[in-house]
Amino acid sequence: MYIPNTARPTMTRDEAIALAHTVMRAISRPELGVAIDHRLLTIVKITRNQQVRYAATDRVWIRFHTRIGSDQAVEVQTNVREPDHLQAIVRRAEQEATPLLRPEDRNDDADDPMHLSHRPRTYLPVSLWSDTVPTAVSTVLGDTVARLVALLRKTPFQCAATIALMSRGRLRIFPEGMTAWGEDTDSELSVSARASDGSASGWSGATNRDWTKIHPERVVEAAIDMARRNMGAVRVEPGRYTAILGPSAVMSLVAKMGPLFNAESPGPWLKTKLGERVMDPRITMSSDPNDPEGGDFPFFESDGYPSGAKTWVEHGILRARSYYVGTAMLRGVTPIKDPDAIRMTGGTASIEDMIRRCARGIYVHRFSPVEVIDSPSGAMIGTTRDGCFLIKDGAIKTPIKNLRFYDSPFLRFNQVLELGVPERAAIGFLPPDRMLGYQDTMDQWPHPPIIVPPMMVQDFNFSALSDAV
Repeated sequence: MYIPNTARPTMTRDEAIALAHTVMRAISRPELGVAIDHRLLTIVKITRNQQVRYAATDRVWIRFHTRIGSDQAVEVQTNVREPDHLQAIVRRAEQEATPLLRPEDRNDDADDPMHLSHRPRTYLPVSLWSDTVPTAVSTVLGDTVARLVALLRKTPFQCAATIALMSRGRLRIFPEGMTAWGEDTDSELSVSARASDGSASGWSGATNRDWTKIHPERVVEAAIDMARRNMGAVRVEPGRYTAILGPSAVMSLVAKMGPLFNAESPGPWLKTKLGERVMDPRITMSSDPNDPEGGDFPFFESDGYPSGAKTWVEHGILRARSYYVGTAMLRGVTPIKDPDAIRMTGGTASIEDMIRRCARGIYVHRFSPVEVIDSPSGAMIGTTRDGCFLIKDGAIKTPIKNLRFYDSPFLRFNQVLELGVPERAAIGFLPPDRMLGYQDTMDQWPHPPIIVPPMMVQDFNFSALSDAV
């Protein structure tokens, strides 16, 4: 019987396995594997400099997978873990799974390339947990919020802030012995400031797996400073400009690139370019589950199959594509996850250095939102937000109204003039994306870590004016 540990907010590995075994003993279909996800999420929102809204979720998901390498699964969400209740869940899940368990899906031929045994696998060790996050919940709801509200009330701007704290455990287990386990924490603070007449705005954010590495006062000061500098914005003509992109702007582009590396992604841009130069030689893009600043679970979320470190672009040359498990088995290659968590190498230039070396251009603090509209070319659209400035003769000339863009990072990362020091960039909370199955913003956070440098690029295509503030 599963007995929860009240001394720790999320399940430990042993507790998750105990719960999974309780469920597995009730399963009559040996094809089914079990997945356990336990996530605690605390969200605090400060609006109009004072109003506080608080939300918390403590969710346990139990999934029954029909076979490894398949996205087909039956999912149940429950926080009730008594044996009788779990047996009822199993009965219902088996009924739902029966239509998915076709006789032809049973494959015990080890010589068949589509055969994937559930035998034990080797996983990269990772360290993605910090005790500072679960222990920070009480202080955030008290001291941190009080300090933030006091700071925001002193400003002439209408401000909003979001604090998010998450701890999570994830288990994938199959009857033949394959067991994947991961646990992680994450935290983020974002602050926006807006002029009372809606004429200017600023934004800043910080994110880290260790809450003590986030400094709320610095985030507030940066957002307010950006809003002040953004007042009196004027219009400029759209067109191609030298663009200096802050880390948040670069992150918004890179975060959308992950699925484009998949071998099943449509279009010729990366499909025929393995071993060829696709970016500036100074750029290397990699994913490492045990990256000390980022990292990710070392297995596929769907079924727990191992996925290790990978260098996608090495000094500008495309070195790897990602493969779903089923596709990899057909092609005889190693399955590897899409690069959701990414580190991009950088340089030593500061944003101030880039501005001094720019004769005429535009500085972009961040984009929001960004969407891929053409997978073959990687073309994206988006809008500048919360700080956009015209640069002339090596200095900021004036704040400017926001602009829409239409461009491909695969093209623009071939036109790099300067690179700065990489950092993990916060993205903040986004509206629910119901097209992707997200029903609320809490389902969309945390985002996999993206560590990128600020950069200066040539000929960035600002395609139109925008009324966004």
